[in-house]
This record gives sequence, structure tokens and C-alpha cells, in this order.
Amino acid sequence: MRVLHLISDWKWTGPAEPVVSLCEALLKEEIDVRIAYRKTPIDFPERTIEKEVKRRGIPFYEGFRLNRYFSLKDWLQDIVKIGAYCERERIDICHTHLSHDHYLAFLSTHFRRRGPLIVRTDHKRDGLKKDVFLTFVVKRTDGIVTYSEKIKRKDAENFGLDENKICVIPPGVKIVTEPVTDVRDQFGLRADERVIGIVGRLKADRGYDLILRAYKTVKEKYPNWKLLIMGRSSQIEKSILRPVKELGISDGVILAGYRTHDYYSVINCFDIFVMMRAGSDGTARALREVMSMGKPAIVSDNGMLPELVKDGETGFVVEENHEILAERMIFLIQNEELRRKMGTNAQEYAIKNWSYENQARVLIQFYQKLLNEKIKNSYSP
Repeated sequence: MRVLHLISDWKWTGPAEPVVSLCEALLKEEIDVRIAYRKTPIDFPERTIEKEVKRRGIPFYEGFRLNRYFSLKDWLQDIVKIGAYCERERIDICHTHLSHDHYLAFLSTHFRRRGPLIVRTDHKRDGLKKDVFLTFVVKRTDGIVTYSEKIKRKDAENFGLDENKICVIPPGVKIVTEPVTDVRDQFGLRADERVIGIVGRLKADRGYDLILRAYKTVKEKYPNWKLLIMGRSSQIEKSILRPVKELGISDGVILAGYRTHDYYSVINCFDIFVMMRAGSDGTARALREVMSMGKPAIVSDNGMLPELVKDGETGFVVEENHEILAERMIFLIQNEELRRKMGTNAQEYAIKNWSYENQARVLIQFYQKLLNEKIKNSYSP
């Protein structure tokens, strides 16, 4: 089985990590997989898809432009080249991840006699947005992959798809095996102070207003509990800085910024983790990473978050209401033994259910099912 993954981006954000880690897992399962991405257009000092692919030893192809921004020349070039490459390399599955590469793959391969099967992963927090062209392409796509039963049902309804055409794969997470260090001193945390943690892109649509208002209530009763925020965004003034000042909670909020080398050490500081809305990729990678490190989580009932946190077992699922959120925060603060138990449950659940190896095996079965149907249909009169 030969599989080509396409992702029309170069940044290490959104679906980048899940896509690269999936390709790595497929390779370990002895699938002939290769990935094509947009080459880094600038001398970028941080992680990129290209750097990670090469560091992990995943086969790659850099002959496509995969430029999501308007460039008729680049788009036409890829429409010609993707189909030709798939035919030349005898690709069985062309697996796309963003709408741009999905469109390119469809236009380039659908009308070829020996074109590969087209698969699309829906990485969106709220499912693929329905429009005329996407509907046309999705209906003619051989398989759709989601991470959530909720998104599966939504995509099936929006695009009129048979649910047998959609595969739900478990999300993957990197299980931390290397030792973490104590970085509490970096944040001026005293021995008697505890931490509620946030990780994510600090955009205004991620529900941070609810968390900050809930924390104000917590702080009034438990001033030794701090709110540590790890992340960055050009919207930080609107999403974090201004509300923190207006709420009068500046002395309780710690801004950790964007972390790479000590990312997991910072997570290790957390006693409770809170997330109201996942990022644009919808799979809440930070939540899964935090849970895999044995931290209880409080999440909203938005998107696939309630599918990740088992209410009352690995944390709590609440309505998007700051008063209810504050109540659950305070309940966990008052019950240290329950916090520890939920953290242990969260870690055990993550290790058991969220491995990229499991994800790859489920996907391979789906690939094989699609290929078998193709063979069957080719013999139908």
C-alpha cells in the first residue's frame, strides 16, 4: 500500500503535529508512506513541518508548491504535478488534510484513469464548513476521517454522506518519557501556592474570558491559587491582558509565554488544567498532553472536548458559564485526593487510548476497506 499525505502549510501549528506523527506511525507499521508539504519560504528559526519530517526520518517529496495563498501559477503547476506523481509512483491513497490540498488532489487525480483514492481528514473544531465547491468535492471523495463521533455525524448530515464512508480515528498524543524539571522558581511560585493551567493560542475566540472571570471568583476564596497561562498570540491584549487588568487579578496571573524546550516541565507545574474551546484543529492537543501527564481537566461541552474528558472520572465537563466553571474549580481545590485520583485516571486513559500506533492501525484498516471496495467495484458490471 502506497500512501501520499498532502498538507499545504509549512508552519508547526494546527494539524501539523498530528499529521507528521501519524505519518511516522504509519511508517512503523510498514506502510509505504511519504508526505508532501509547503517548503519553508523563509529562514524560520522555530520548528516547521519540513524540519520535523526530516528530523524524524519520514520519506518526503518537495516537488509541489502547495501554496494556499492566491497564485494561479503555483496552483496550475500542482494540478498537473500531483496527478502525474501519483501515477508515476503508483500511489494507492492520496490523503489530504486542508481544503487547499484537498481541492488540488481532486482536480489533479479525479479525472485520471489510474488516479488514487482520495481521503480527507476533517481537522476542524466544528466540522468542515459547507459550501458549494467543497460539497461537490467531498461527495466525490472516497473517504473522510474525523477524530470525533460528533464531527462524523455533523459531516454526514452537512454533506449527505453515508456514515460508512467516514472513519473515526482516536487522537494521538506523545507520551512523555524523558524527565521533567522543576521550573516553579522561574515563576516565583512559593511552596504553598498551587496552579490552574492554561495552554493554547491566546486568541479572543477561545473562551479565555470565561476562565478569567471564573478565576476571579477562585482567587477571592483561595488567593494561593495562581493562574498560569502558556501561549502567545497577536490578540493577547484583547484576550488576556486587558481583561486581567479590568478584573483586578493581575497579581494572581502568570504569563509563561511560548515555550518549547521546557514545555512539559511547565505543564508539570499544573494542579488543574482548564480549556473552554479547542484550537482550530479541534483535537485539543494541549488538553491531551496535559492529561497524559496526570493532570485533571475541566473543559466545556464544546466540540469534541466532552469526548476527551470523562466527566467525573478524569475531570469535569461544564457548560460555557463562568459561575459553573468557578464552582468546579473550587470543588477540585477543596478535594486534593479527588484531584490526584482524577489525574491518575486521566494519565491511564491517555496512555491506553491515545497512541499514534492505535491511530495508524485504525486508519490502515480504513484504507484497506476503501481499496477493497475499489477492487470490488472495478469488477462490477
